[in-house]
Amino acid sequence: MVATNEGDGRVRRAMACVLLLVLALAGCGSDNSKDDQAAAAAARARAKAAQHARLVAAGRPVFQKKCALCHTIEGRIAHPTFIESTIPNLDEVKPRAEYVRERVEIGGMDMPTIKGEISAHEFDAVVAYVTEVSGSRVTEPEADARQLAMGRGVFEGHCAACHAISGRRATNDGGIPGTDFNRVKPNEAFVIRQALRGITDTMPSYRGKLTRAQLHAVAAYITTNAGE
Repeated sequence: MVATNEGDGRVRRAMACVLLLVLALAGCGSDNSKDDQAAAAAARARAKAAQHARLVAAGRPVFQKKCALCHTIEGRIAHPTFIESTIPNLDEVKPRAEYVRERVEIGGMDMPTIKGEISAHEFDAVVAYVTEVSGSRVTEPEADARQLAMGRGVFEGHCAACHAISGRRATNDGGIPGTDFNRVKPNEAFVIRQALRGITDTMPSYRGKLTRAQLHAVAAYITTNAGE
């Protein structure tokens, strides 16, 4: 009976060792599986980034052919700076992809559509290019809470009827829509210049109507809150 018990004990110990080995191997397999999944995800991310980079590169010649006559980008001046124009310098504004796509597809103020002049791939490429490289001169303003509060008051009193911002629509739906600051983030210089210049028959000039402090405050408010 003693010999039998000892044999049974050895069997149980052997089975326990086998079970521990199986669990250890299973654990290693799980770690390896997680590593493999992480490596695969990283490879997919690299492939996606490379594909996007190729699309952006393909969009540059399309832009140069179809858009560069009017729009400045990457520091290449499209037209003399002394000409007062409503055409945005794309180094001074950062539009979201859906906004760029809309402008390419249907055009805009004094801008014809180019959708019918380019292929579907060129369409996607120029949208990717503009979205990626625009806004190089757009930075977050150094404005305190008091200045931003002043800017919000100026915006609500003079700009909110035509311009949307911070998830809010323009208050005057029946009027001529201005730049949608939910989808376009401008720098401060762009806002101040447009406010002083105005747009004939569309946007009044605020030269002499707003103080220097108010102009800088509303520009800081718009740049801080646009594109959100």
